[in-house]
Amino acid sequence: MCSVCYKKHHGIFVGGSGASTAATAFEPAAEAAPSASVSFTPAGAASIPLPPSSTAPEAAREPQQPSRSVACCKKVGLTGFVCRCGKTFCGRHRYTEEHGCAFDFKGADRGAIARTNPLIKGEKLPGRI
Repeated sequence: MCSVCYKKHHGIFVGGSGASTAATAFEPAAEAAPSASVSFTPAGAASIPLPPSSTAPEAAREPQQPSRSVACCKKVGLTGFVCRCGKTFCGRHRYTEEHGCAFDFKGADRGAIARTNPLIKGEKLPGRI
């Protein structure tokens, strides 16, 4: 429902002559479209139970700890680098040589290549070696 139809439906009139003339200007268009006053309510919406307190989880949520580098415990905030091993590091310790990462990069990349490029074997032609 447009704002003009909503105001007309609920009897809300804004003070000022400009608003009343604008409402009368759109009056024929509102009458031409009778579907504007029809409200849609899905059949399953009434049967869905709502949780008793939707604001309680927001109030009970604990504040997040500031992210720190695992190697030197320096606060990194948004500038932290997340390694493929799953830990966050500062700019100095972001490289695998600096923080002694035990993640197998070669094995993970070989597996990713094998998944994206499967081995294709052609059919054997009869009569050929």
